[in-house]
Amino acid sequence: MENINFKEESNKIEYKKVLPKEPVKWLKTIVSFSNTSGGELIIGIEDETLEVFGIKEVRSVFEQKIMETIFHNVDPKPIINIVFKNMNEKDIVIIQVAKGNEQPYYIKKLGLEDGCYIRYGSTDQKATNGQREELIFNRKNETYTNKLYEEQGNLLKTKDLNIKDFLIDINKRVKTGKEINLNKLLEWNLIKKNFDETYATNGLVLLMDNKLNQSQIRIGYFSGLTKTKLLDEVTIRGTIISQYDEVMNMLLNKLKTDFKIGIIREQQYKVPEVALREVVANAIVHRNYLEKEPIKISLFDDRIEIFSPGTFYDGMQLEDVLSGISKLRNPNIGEIFHHIGIIERWGSGITRANEALEAEHMYPLIFEVNNVHGINVIIKFDKGNIIKKEQKEIANENNYLLQKSMFTRRELENDLNLSHDQARYLIEKWVEKGKIEKQGGGSKTYYKVN
Repeated sequence: MENINFKEESNKIEYKKVLPKEPVKWLKTIVSFSNTSGGELIIGIEDETLEVFGIKEVRSVFEQKIMETIFHNVDPKPIINIVFKNMNEKDIVIIQVAKGNEQPYYIKKLGLEDGCYIRYGSTDQKATNGQREELIFNRKNETYTNKLYEEQGNLLKTKDLNIKDFLIDINKRVKTGKEINLNKLLEWNLIKKNFDETYATNGLVLLMDNKLNQSQIRIGYFSGLTKTKLLDEVTIRGTIISQYDEVMNMLLNKLKTDFKIGIIREQQYKVPEVALREVVANAIVHRNYLEKEPIKISLFDDRIEIFSPGTFYDGMQLEDVLSGISKLRNPNIGEIFHHIGIIERWGSGITRANEALEAEHMYPLIFEVNNVHGINVIIKFDKGNIIKKEQKEIANENNYLLQKSMFTRRELENDLNLSHDQARYLIEKWVEKGKIEKQGGGSKTYYKVN
């Protein structure tokens, strides 16, 4: 008999009390793990209470049923391993699913469009058109912005573009001291050579002569704290560099407050300029350009929200992003933005933004990642709830646990102004380190501090 410390359901863990009779209800988890970053489907555990119920069938019979169901109903064939554990004299089954290398995976009888799922938080979500297309690019080890641009079946020759003037303008903005030339454009897959002709990729078109309708930024100005009263709406078009410049000028103009008087008279804003620049740049550089909708920026009385189409890239999760791990969805665009000083080294943007906010005694970035269509980042203007010393200290993880004997996830969210996913990440980390223990189950779950 073995002891297992069960974690809450997450992007890599799913529990089923029994194996559902309708295969689709659990096959979609196999598919979503294969399409995202792998995971474990555990049969015989109740998902809310984590109580062990076990399975009734003989191990060999149950294993054969699982294997046959998966291999007859999922295409391509996923990479799985089945492990049995005995707990409290009861067998549980762990179906280990590896991240697949033949994405996209889907349930055959539903077809690719309706049977393709991705793992998002602790749920299996039907993949959008853009996500399915991106999985196909991943399988080929390509990205959308590296792909040759096509218009009505015709490729775009670079001799039909003014590359010379583009390079002159870009090099005027270079901050790294390294010249950007045609060889660099080839190296970064912004242009590609076929025999004697050179062609533009989607990435170059976005940077030079934006012909993609979805590549826009829409800004909405709202009165109050909700979207019920729209004061004004602006759509920014043009190259993605000009979009960045124009959006930053408009937002900074709207967010002006007063001046800081020192050696130099310095303009102040409702949020640190560094934090705003990092979040806007991230939205442009990391968005999924296969999704047919614009970046949306909403300005309210108490906050600014920046929505970027597309989930985190290649199975990454919120905790990866917060710890500085970075996978570039659009590396060729990232190279240009890095060399002209809009973004710094890969993976540093969120950290820099949060450091700038902390220096001003403001809340860290809030991430809303429960929407399969994209990621919403919130910057709050308010300083009042954390500017006091005792309230600022409670935001330190260790100090928080010293001041609590027990707490719920909702209390943690409210105390530290965290999103659901950020609170869950902290809880999982503390449980793993043995700092807290889970008590109760379902809506009565709480955590005891050790």
